Amino acid sequence: MFVLGNFFSAVGIVLRVFVDFETAVIIISAILSWIPGIRQFGFYNFLRNLADIVERPLRRFIPNIGYVDITPLIAILILIFVDRFLAQTLIDLGWRLK
Repeated sequence: MFVLGNFFSAVGIVLRVFVDFETAVIIISAILSWIPGIRQFGFYNFLRNLADIVERPLRRFIPNIGYVDITPLIAILILIFVDRFLAQTLIDLGWRLK
């Protein structure tokens, strides 16, 4: 059973790394979006495309509040839930199966 335990632990850890990376990308792209003229740089567009992996599906359901886009906040909250619930559950399950 230790092989299955190692598999679940590895999947949980990889999911946790993805969630942490995606959260950082969302925060950085949201802060950079406040800088005028930043959209012309390729680095910002690259970060924006990475952040849109999580944000694009949410934008269909969450409207803007005036000029304020709360999608990054909701995306971060969902990522925190995924990290604390799904990733941690997989890691704990992996440790119990070892």
